[in-house]
Amino acid sequence: MRESSPTQDICRRLALYVDARRLDIVATVLGSNVPRRLGTKAASVFVHAFLDRLSQELEIGDRDAIDVWIDAQVVESDACAFAALLRATCTAISEKYLSECGDPGAVVSYFSSLSSRSMRRLGVEKIVEESHAFDPSKLSDRNEIVSALLAVLDERDPATCEHSRAVGMWSGRIAKTLGLSVEEQNFAILAGTLHDVGKLTTPSEILCNPGPLVGDDWQTMRAHARIGAKILERIPALVDVAPIVRSHHERIDGAGYPDRLEGDDIPFIARVVSVADSFHAMISKRPYRKSLPVLLALDELRAGVGTQWDRDVIGAVLQIVQPAGSVRRVGVLRSVSSA
Repeated sequence: MRESSPTQDICRRLALYVDARRLDIVATVLGSNVPRRLGTKAASVFVHAFLDRLSQELEIGDRDAIDVWIDAQVVESDACAFAALLRATCTAISEKYLSECGDPGAVVSYFSSLSSRSMRRLGVEKIVEESHAFDPSKLSDRNEIVSALLAVLDERDPATCEHSRAVGMWSGRIAKTLGLSVEEQNFAILAGTLHDVGKLTTPSEILCNPGPLVGDDWQTMRAHARIGAKILERIPALVDVAPIVRSHHERIDGAGYPDRLEGDDIPFIARVVSVADSFHAMISKRPYRKSLPVLLALDELRAGVGTQWDRDVIGAVLQIVQPAGSVRRVGVLRSVSSA
């Protein structure tokens, strides 16, 4: 399958589970307030038909089974109602399977991706609250939640999702180089991976804009730090990450956002994520510019020591990137150490 899908073994078990619990799944969906727009009989027929195609997709990896069925069966006037049923069904299966089988977050990611894919297929981007859209706050395991959030982010903008994973990796490397504990390293990875979760609410025309943002669009984009923190605050397993996400665009000199914190008032892991975020952005290709050579990116980091970024964190990045015997980079590292 072309989703961020579970392994074949998990797919087979999931297909068997759907077949075995079909009546319970349908009853759960019909017991919600979602199908009232269609009537119980029509909703039941639709959910059963969807489960038939879902089993086919899981068993043989035939993604077209669901896509072709949606195109053939759903008329535009009923798109919102059917979309609500699809999302409610995905949520019901995901929650039941996780609670009863304790499966890892791959199942959550799969159903989150499937739900998003179906919404796009139906031409429906947003479902009202009664649709019982997937709510990560109902999950308790961090890995499950992170997998689900990344799956949704990947559906919105794969480049942002890839960047988020890379920032998590760099944050962990920096934390290790700084001598932080394994627990702190893992927390840095987690915070770095989720630093852009607020972009889930950023309008697509802004998030996927191929050029630099200006004016009101830039202000809208900047809101992602505050919104990301709000999202995480309502998820018990991730509430401790919220302050880091909120502060990852603060600056040492107090010129950052959203709270204009400065110096030691900025959480240290947020200072780590800030550098990881900026460095990866510099060395990554963007639609409106080429990637910056690593040496020039290091010069940019050095230039921002004490104003935009933390001195110790920049020093750690230079230690990570600096190859043995590179005279120029040794000079850069020394200039930071003595600044």
